[in-house]
Amino acid sequence: MKSRTGKVRKSVARPASRKPARRPAGKKKSGTKALQRTVYEGGCHCGAIEYSYATALPVHKWEVQRCQCSFCRGHGACTTADPAGEMQFRFVHPEFLRRYRFGLRTADFLTCKECGTLVAAVLLSRRGAHSMINVNSLREIPRRLPAGKPAKCNGESAEERRARRARSWTPVSGPV
Repeated sequence: MKSRTGKVRKSVARPASRKPARRPAGKKKSGTKALQRTVYEGGCHCGAIEYSYATALPVHKWEVQRCQCSFCRGHGACTTADPAGEMQFRFVHPEFLRRYRFGLRTADFLTCKECGTLVAAVLLSRRGAHSMINVNSLREIPRRLPAGKPAKCNGESAEERRARRARSWTPVSGPV
């Protein structure tokens, strides 16, 4: 990605700021120390949609899933989320954002109209916005990332699916 000066900027995982990390409601600190989060940068291929994914989970403990629905298989999606983490989106070119709902229509799948990358999915609920990321859209794939496990969610009602996602996906702060 190019910066304003025209130089290519390399994006890598970086420690979160020194400010206390925002915790989702109901979550407590571990002991007396707040967990140290690492921020992973990602987005679409052309840079129109970007995100920061903050998690205290070590990479080798990420739960990576390969949904078996035709949409996710067609996009080669491997997804992860951390309910104790934090997600922030940046829409550099909001006109390129495409929201797609299918099946039970419980989440918006965010793809780029320009380059076609599936970036993430977002659930909007009474408890706020929650998201999962497509790990293939990370700027740099972390070492020790687990292989994706096939996942099927057949048989869930729309309410069961929303409840599961609200429990297991990453809270979003900022615009969605």
